[in-house]
Amino acid sequence: MLFRRVLILKRKPGSIILAILLLPALCIWGTNISKEHKLPVMSYALANQIIVVDAGHGGFDPGAIGPAKNLEKDITLAISRKLCSSLSQAGALVIALRENDEDLAGDDFSGSIRERKRKDLAIRVAKAQANNADIFISIHANADVSPRWSGAQTFYSGNSEKAKKIAIAIQDEFTRVLGNTTRKAKTGNYYITDNTDMAAVIVEVGFLSNANEEKLLISDEYQNKLVFAIFSGIANSQLEADVDTKK
Repeated sequence: MLFRRVLILKRKPGSIILAILLLPALCIWGTNISKEHKLPVMSYALANQIIVVDAGHGGFDPGAIGPAKNLEKDITLAISRKLCSSLSQAGALVIALRENDEDLAGDDFSGSIRERKRKDLAIRVAKAQANNADIFISIHANADVSPRWSGAQTFYSGNSEKAKKIAIAIQDEFTRVLGNTTRKAKTGNYYITDNTDMAAVIVEVGFLSNANEEKLLISDEYQNKLVFAIFSGIANSQLEADVDTKK
């Protein structure tokens, strides 16, 4: 588990106006994204936020496997590392649940594969809960028996209005930045979303079972676009939340 804090900005009355006036100085990241994909994002909206970034699968669990044998666990780890970096640069306190190719059950765990997976998920939830996280972002890659399906998509618990807003904001950015998906954010029942107190969003970055999307998912440039969309979606949702509370 990794903690990163780069910048902490205290929110004060009038901070929204100040942020708009200082917009050029508050525009962050984006240097690795082509100009048409840059989006000014006010990083102050993420300052002081405790955000868990969960790279799905790992270790014994490869997750989905693409036609070219690329593993979901490797793709989710690469994207999660980049997302952690972007969020920390925005002043968020980032908790990375997985930083290498291992699960969280531990080397000394004894039991069935099913039991190990359950233990792994339980520890991920417990670490987020113990750190009183505000937001939980779990990165995954989708898969289907049919290779025709493609497109990034977000999922959230129907019991969390905050998670819904974050998921929709990220999905909107996927549509805008990637330009290759018309999918919508949807409710879903997952261990992570059903067992955490904070707003938790499952982010499926694309279908690894689709050969064309598999090629994109292992591309550094495309991963940067995905990270930019996820980051922007989170920031936009928090900015909107700040505006709502000040009305």
